[in-house]
Amino acid sequence: MLVMAPVHAQTGSETLYNVFSLSSEASADVDNDLMIASLVVQQEDKDPAVLADKVNSTMAWAVDLLRPYSTLKVKTRDYQTYPRYDTSQSRRLIGWRATQTLQLETDDFEVAGKAIQTLQEKLQVQGIRLTVKPATRKAAADDLIDEALNAFKERARLIQKNMGASAFKVLEVNVQSDQGNGPMFNARAEMADVMRSSAVAEPVVEAGTSQVSVQVYGRVQLD
Repeated sequence: MLVMAPVHAQTGSETLYNVFSLSSEASADVDNDLMIASLVVQQEDKDPAVLADKVNSTMAWAVDLLRPYSTLKVKTRDYQTYPRYDTSQSRRLIGWRATQTLQLETDDFEVAGKAIQTLQEKLQVQGIRLTVKPATRKAAADDLIDEALNAFKERARLIQKNMGASAFKVLEVNVQSDQGNGPMFNARAEMADVMRSSAVAEPVVEAGTSQVSVQVYGRVQLD
C-alpha cells in the first residue's frame, strides 16, 4: 500500500514544504501454537437449588478430571441462570435454566483433544480458537519490522526519483503491528437437553497459521 500526498507542515515557527505521507506493510504466516477451547454445562430444573447443585457437581467433575493434565490451563467462567416460561399467552414460569463455561488454554493440542473428548460426556463444546501466543506474535512482528521499514524507505526513494528531488529526509515514522486472531471453530451449544455419549469422537484440529503483519506510517521531506 502506498499513500503519497504532498503537504505543507507547520513545525513550531517553521513551515515545511515538499512533505509526503506514505505507508508500507510486511506480513508473514505464523504457525498457531495456542488453543483456547470453551465447553459449557447446561442444566434445567424447577428448583433453583437443585439446578445449582446439578451445574456445580458437573463442573466439579470436569475440573477433577482435568487435574492430571498438567499442560492445560483451566478456569471456569460465566455462571448464568435464566427463567423458563411456557409458550402459552400467560407466560407461566415453569422452571430455570443454568449454564457455566469451562475454558481450556494450552499449546499441547494432542492432550487437549483427548481431554475434550472425555469432557463431552457431560459438557458441550462451545468453541475452539487456534491462535498465536503473544510472545510468538511479538517475535514474528519484530522480525518483520526491518522488512517494513526497508519497504518504507524504498517507496520514499521512488517518490524522490519521480519528483526529481536530490534526497529525502524522514520526518516521522509510526510502526504498528496487528492484533489479529486465529480461526474459531464453533460448535453452538443448544439450550436444551441433549443425548450425551461416552463414545463422542475426539475433535479433529489442524493447527494452521495466522497472519502477523507490521504497518509503517510516516512522512518524508524532499530536498
